[in-house]
Amino acid sequence: MISTLLYEDSLTHKLYGKSRLPIFIMEKFMKRDYPLHHHNFAELSLVIDGTGVEILNGKPHRFKRGTVSFLLPHHIHEVQLHQPIVHKYNCMFDIQLLLTNRSSDILVNFLLKTGTILPSHYDLDEEQTAFMEQIFKSMEVEYNSEKFGKDAVLHSKLLEAFVFLFRTIHPEEANISLSTDSQRNVLDLLYYLHLHFHNDLTLHGLAKQFNWNASYISRLFKQHVGQSFIDYLHFLRVERAASLLASTSMSILDIALEVGFNSSQTLSRVFKKFKGVSPKEFREAHLNTVSKMR
Repeated sequence: MISTLLYEDSLTHKLYGKSRLPIFIMEKFMKRDYPLHHHNFAELSLVIDGTGVEILNGKPHRFKRGTVSFLLPHHIHEVQLHQPIVHKYNCMFDIQLLLTNRSSDILVNFLLKTGTILPSHYDLDEEQTAFMEQIFKSMEVEYNSEKFGKDAVLHSKLLEAFVFLFRTIHPEEANISLSTDSQRNVLDLLYYLHLHFHNDLTLHGLAKQFNWNASYISRLFKQHVGQSFIDYLHFLRVERAASLLASTSMSILDIALEVGFNSSQTLSRVFKKFKGVSPKEFREAHLNTVSKMR
């Protein structure tokens, strides 16, 4: 059921990646603000030193040493520095690295709720920060090495970072296990939606695709995702639309068709429900923000 389709950033990985895995590890010393942007890779970052404001999917938060941020593919963010230089670690990776491993099913179930049920950032204490920093340092060393088994080590370290994060931040939830069948089924559904949200998807179409009952799929979403199927589908489409509004000059109609809506009117109605503003107002606000930052 798992597709081999890679996200667009994989093309960049082929040019600059130092591992056969679709993953980048970077130690960054940020000297300037970063305007609103998005990646098709997922991104995990840790602030080592410095302060500022990061806006994740329209929600601002102050960052400092120990702030961990996680963005799913197509989430959008910008960074405003209070004091250059900000020192941080970034790991960008194809979410497929986690979705194809059965041992990480429960973990992925949490990760895919980021930006909806779960927040996109966490603040660690000093002891937790030091531990997470060591994981990133180990990943960076492996990433820049030519040692035997480096890809396996990078994969395991990435999993270790997320497991530590969720054990630390969500200890009660992290102890909750789901039945194997329900857990894998909902992950298969979510992964399929993340890859195909721009297509014409319906509950009955998914039921036929997976050979399940439509009411069963509806129950899976409400129980394990906390949203209805249509709300989650619309959320994915709106997030992608917001990325295109902020980073391209495409018309609103073209964006609507690109993300899976059949008209600009439908996009506008759903977009306003999730973002509180119309697509046009969102784009104008973004342009004004970028203009002020320059």
